[in-house]
Amino acid sequence: MALSTLSLSSRTTARAIQRNLITKQSATSRLSLPVCGDVITSSTAPLAAAYMHTTSPRKTTTTSSSRNLPPRLQFFPRYSQVIKFPLAATMATIASSNPQHTMQTSGASDSVWIHKVPYDQYPKFHTLDRDLKTDVAIVGAGIAGITTAYEFVRRGKNVVMLEARDVLSGETGRTSGHLTNDLDDGYIEIAKKHGEGGAKIAAESHAWARDRIGEIAQELGIECEYRRLPAYDISQFPVGQEKHDQEIDELKQETEMQKKIGMQTRFDPNLKVKGWSGKIDQRGGMVVENQATFHPTKYLVGVLNWLKQQPNFQCYTRTRVMSVAEKGVEMLGMGHKTVEIQTEDGHTVKAENAVEATCVPLQKLSVITELEFYRSYCIAIRVPKGSVEDCLLYDNAEEYKYVRLTACDDKDDYLVVGGCDHKVGQEETTPRYAELEQWTRERFPQAGKIDYQWSGQIFEPVDYLGFIGKNQGCDKVYIVTGDSGDGLTHGTLAGKLIADEIEGDTVTNDWATLYAPNRIGSILKSLPTLISHDLQINAQYKRFLQTDITDIEDLAPGCGGVLNPKTKKPMAVYKDENGQVHTYSALCPHLKGVVCWNSAEKSFDCPVHGSRFSKEGVCVNGPAKANLSPMDKGGEVDQGIAVGAE
Repeated sequence: MALSTLSLSSRTTARAIQRNLITKQSATSRLSLPVCGDVITSSTAPLAAAYMHTTSPRKTTTTSSSRNLPPRLQFFPRYSQVIKFPLAATMATIASSNPQHTMQTSGASDSVWIHKVPYDQYPKFHTLDRDLKTDVAIVGAGIAGITTAYEFVRRGKNVVMLEARDVLSGETGRTSGHLTNDLDDGYIEIAKKHGEGGAKIAAESHAWARDRIGEIAQELGIECEYRRLPAYDISQFPVGQEKHDQEIDELKQETEMQKKIGMQTRFDPNLKVKGWSGKIDQRGGMVVENQATFHPTKYLVGVLNWLKQQPNFQCYTRTRVMSVAEKGVEMLGMGHKTVEIQTEDGHTVKAENAVEATCVPLQKLSVITELEFYRSYCIAIRVPKGSVEDCLLYDNAEEYKYVRLTACDDKDDYLVVGGCDHKVGQEETTPRYAELEQWTRERFPQAGKIDYQWSGQIFEPVDYLGFIGKNQGCDKVYIVTGDSGDGLTHGTLAGKLIADEIEGDTVTNDWATLYAPNRIGSILKSLPTLISHDLQINAQYKRFLQTDITDIEDLAPGCGGVLNPKTKKPMAVYKDENGQVHTYSALCPHLKGVVCWNSAEKSFDCPVHGSRFSKEGVCVNGPAKANLSPMDKGGEVDQGIAVGAE
């Protein structure tokens, strides 16, 4: 799935197959070990390969859409022959020395988007220090929150936006920046769940969002590299293989479905991407015209700067929300309900309506049980300007590769290549970058050095479409979640849909039923997947019987892991670069899952519902609302520094 607030998934039917397979993997899923593995270089690759091969055999399937990757043991011995620039030497930023890096982004690594717009160019806002009243309160300052604020401010509403860390510190700042209505799961699969009419609305609404970003950029005079280009969907297999022909047939069927619902799609048997000069030949594929791309943080910084000048907009950062609750009673046209939002510092924001634009709602269960939680990975690798066609590119693998260009300097562009998805907290993280690098160099031999590598989070609904609208059981609280790898368009269409819904009698929106969080029909059709997912998630509580390390002394500096002594509660342990130890509770505040160490992002990730915490225990991804509780003075001090309290 393309990292689009994130973004991650397979293409067309492959995605549905992957979901059915991955939920059955609990017995073989590997856990992140507390090895010191920020990057794997040619000298360490064989050892890492042996470890991965023995701990986690890949899933396989006989369907034509399966990825059928060779074991990673076969992959890494060739690594030193392919990689010309060791990742450790070429990565621009990781584990920033800035003690408040956690407040700026949700991982130790930085995405390519800071190349042109560093964090110090983001608009700055104060922390909330008093109680407030407003028309609309928005929790979350990513693309969904910012766009929703824009739509309401344009309509004359008073808006207060609250963000637990800094603006754009979440998944929007770690996207791959694709703007497309060529949706990850494919319209054949979407139509099976939502009917052909639902598939048509999905295509129309995401197309509207793709275009809306261009319109807003033009209205506000924001230069954000917005441009139209085609999207190409190709087989993952080389020409001549039987599986290539099978996937080409699937792409032809998807082409016909897309044409049927009104998209500008055609099949080109001779499709070849300019600049793909490597020996691997994957010609032929589906061409979706009139797609787009842009620089996401340039765009959103521009929108925020405009909002900051509006008298009916207020934003407060480093203001963590702990509860969103409706108060009062409305019945038979009598009485009145409002929403009260409580912050960690004890302040209250009262609003007529509230929007949780937080990637995943800050609640225990409900819609959260209808989501699957994935990590996806990206590299930004230099290519000479003009040497690669400016397009969006996707292959048809389960954990598919997705590709686009963005500006670097006068000599080079960045080829942004992503993929290698897996469920949060359930597989090793670091080797994904090496796989992306090899894939890229085998196809684009002109590629130079990697300057950025990062990962992000995706929230996948079991019935393929996001949830936008009134939260289940609520009248005044709205949610935006389940981006399914298309978070940039999903977050943008959410702004219009929610603004239209709140205006109620004066505005109607034909998209509302399709995206309604309380929908039943498509969820019932997804019941087997839902049950398998629930069983697989519950199996992650096996972490209570496991320990990553038996002695803190075994940790190398800059590494983390979970120590689970039989007589005490499990501890999340991080040993900093100076050898100082910091410990936190390893129990996720959401539903008490035991977290796992993510060596790629230096974070503690919960394998149950995808909550994530920085190495200082600061919550960077929900549905958890609170941080991991410090268990020693070092952890307490480190967490205080990270959030700016020390």
